[in-house]
Amino acid sequence: MAEPPPAEVAPKPQPQQAQNSAPKRIETPSFKTRPSPITYPSQARRRGLEGTVIVEVWLDERGQQVKRLLAQSSGVKVLDQSALKAIAKWRFSAYVENGQALAHRVHIPVRFKLD
Repeated sequence: MAEPPPAEVAPKPQPQQAQNSAPKRIETPSFKTRPSPITYPSQARRRGLEGTVIVEVWLDERGQQVKRLLAQSSGVKVLDQSALKAIAKWRFSAYVENGQALAHRVHIPVRFKLD
């Protein structure tokens, strides 16, 4: 009895970066323009609410924001929202490694502390 011919399997093209994989995380972001200060929400100030928010920002090869994630909540929704809203306006520079611009991500801590 003859064996059936082996099924042909076309090789799948390998993407440079999988859709769900995170871009390289860098420690220190660089900015096109100086980031605007983040305003302390008046509601939180009146209530004496404090906390630290960590926002993860994903940037493309040109330094344009692709998405913002709440990496760590302050535990106070209004502080978290204020940080996300303010960082959305920031303009980042491209990240270059070995002469090539790369998509990257950064963690930005925002500390809300009353003096």
